Amino acid sequence: MGHWLTRGLVVRLIVFVAVVLVVATLSITPPGHEIHTSGATALRSQVVESYNTPLYATRQAQPSQSLDAIRCELWLLRNSSAAACSDRASLAAAYFPQLTQSPMTLYLPWSPCALTSSPSRGFNVEYRPSGRTIAIHCFAASPWLTIFETHNLGVVAEPQLALLLVPTQSIPAGQIDVVQDNWTELLLHDDNGYEVPLGTTTIA
Repeated sequence: MGHWLTRGLVVRLIVFVAVVLVVATLSITPPGHEIHTSGATALRSQVVESYNTPLYATRQAQPSQSLDAIRCELWLLRNSSAAACSDRASLAAAYFPQLTQSPMTLYLPWSPCALTSSPSRGFNVEYRPSGRTIAIHCFAASPWLTIFETHNLGVVAEPQLALLLVPTQSIPAGQIDVVQDNWTELLLHDDNGYEVPLGTTTIA
C-alpha cells in the first residue's frame, strides 16, 4: 500500500512540475518581429529625438522633405497666435539643431511607438507602391498566457514628438500618404489595429 502511495505521489509531483513549466513558458513574452507586407519595399528609417526643446503637439504635423518647413510648423504649433515663423537660424537652434537638410529624405514629426530598447517591441517602415503609401508598423509581442493583468492608473504622460527620417530614393515622385498601424503578436495569430493617417505630402 505504501509503495502505491509513493508511486502516486511521484506521478502527481511530475504532473505538477510539468504544468508549472508549461505555464512559465507560456507566460514569457516572446521577441517581437518586423511586419513585412507583400509587394512593399522596406525603408531604413531613423528616429531623432528633440533634447533641447521638448515637443508636444495638439495636432499631427504634416510630413515634408524640407527640414526648414518642419521646424517652422513645429514652431507654429507652440506659437499658434503668430502670423509667421521665426527666423531660420533661431528655428534651427531650437528644433533638432543636430540635423542639417539631407537630400531624398522625408521628415515626419512623430510620437514614437518604441523608443526604449526591448526585444519584444519595435517598429519598421515600408513603402507600398500599390497605394503610394508609407506605412509605419508598430509591433509588440504579448505573452501567450497572462495570469495577472495589470492596469495603469492615474495620469498618463503625453508622449513627446521626435522626428522620423525616411529615405525616399525608392519612392517615385508624386503624392504619397503616411499611415501608422499597430500589431500585437499573439499565440495563434497577429492582431493588427486599424491604420491611422499621419499626413499627405508630395515627393519631389
